[in-house]
Amino acid sequence: MISKFKFLLIPLILILFSCDSKFIGFDDFKKRDVGNVKKIEVYFSEEDLARLYSSVSRPEQGYVSGCAVIDKGPNQRAWMKVRGYTSRGEHPKKNFSLRLEENGKTVDYALMHEAGTWFKNRVVMYAYNHYVYNGGSLTAAPETEAVALFINDEYAGYYSKVDIYSEKSLREFKDGDRCELFKVLISNFENKEPSYDRTEKKIPDDKDFSSLELLINNLNRMSDKEWNEWIVRYFDIDNFIRYVVIHNFFGLEDTDTHNYYLYNYGKMMYLPWDNEEGMRIDWDLFMGNSKLMCRILSVPSVKDAYMQAMRDFVADKAFLQELKDKVNQWYRDSYLAIKNDPIYYHDIDDATRIRDHILYFIDNRGTCPAYKKYFPD
Repeated sequence: MISKFKFLLIPLILILFSCDSKFIGFDDFKKRDVGNVKKIEVYFSEEDLARLYSSVSRPEQGYVSGCAVIDKGPNQRAWMKVRGYTSRGEHPKKNFSLRLEENGKTVDYALMHEAGTWFKNRVVMYAYNHYVYNGGSLTAAPETEAVALFINDEYAGYYSKVDIYSEKSLREFKDGDRCELFKVLISNFENKEPSYDRTEKKIPDDKDFSSLELLINNLNRMSDKEWNEWIVRYFDIDNFIRYVVIHNFFGLEDTDTHNYYLYNYGKMMYLPWDNEEGMRIDWDLFMGNSKLMCRILSVPSVKDAYMQAMRDFVADKAFLQELKDKVNQWYRDSYLAIKNDPIYYHDIDDATRIRDHILYFIDNRGTCPAYKKYFPD
């Protein structure tokens, strides 16, 4: 059995990272109550802990190995690294990638700090997973849950644990003659090719971007008639409508160039990621916010189906109430974990304010002037 590690140098290491603003420092939070959220306890040797924090400035270092205990369960092998460009460079409280060995296989998760956007990503992802259009929901969207992260017995804070897309989960959702997953960064789709320094091909791990390049080439060069025929044939329109109804209702503003995936299984489709930005009630974002999304919505048959689906979504008071109930439940369950979170610039008052804003947003988005501009009575 792997024993738990405790080291005298840990407080010093963490204080140093706190002082230069590269990482949130911890205090003695190991006895803090974290309420009704799952506890994830990760343990590293002194050397590996130092490697984990040095990965803030050395992303090429990759995963650091240790062990984990989930809700007082058995020890299991674990690997961890700091996650993401924005987290690494801008936020003292870091996002992490967590890899666990479960039933002899490794499974990957993202631990998202959510600070300043409490519950936003979770409610949007819940909507993606549970909104039904034309008999189905976007069940490939990652599930999320609240967790309290402890590193070597010190409370690292409240996180949202998010499933990461895998080939297995994608094929269970939509299997076809291909399985390609792109995490895209394209400058408003004005260029002929993606920005390769930030666009990633997650599945498979190769550099073949030909299907993505074909999509962008056709987007920029096809006539309206050619585009209308091609996109209906090679894009999954039902899933596009499911995606875009949620995307536009919540006004997700930072998905114009990135923060989403494109999945190609023979047809292409959007898959959501990073949904924490948005929810501005009067924002005029009901017809998309990227060249690709807007041009798909310009196809008459797609636009008509989308307009009706959005009207149906706004009129579904039972589902909107379900979303509100979930936000209130998450707030109650997470209250103590957030209150005791060792972050100094977002606290439980911010979480309360964000919760109240989400509830107000859900009640008022479908009646605001921006909505009525596109969906008059």
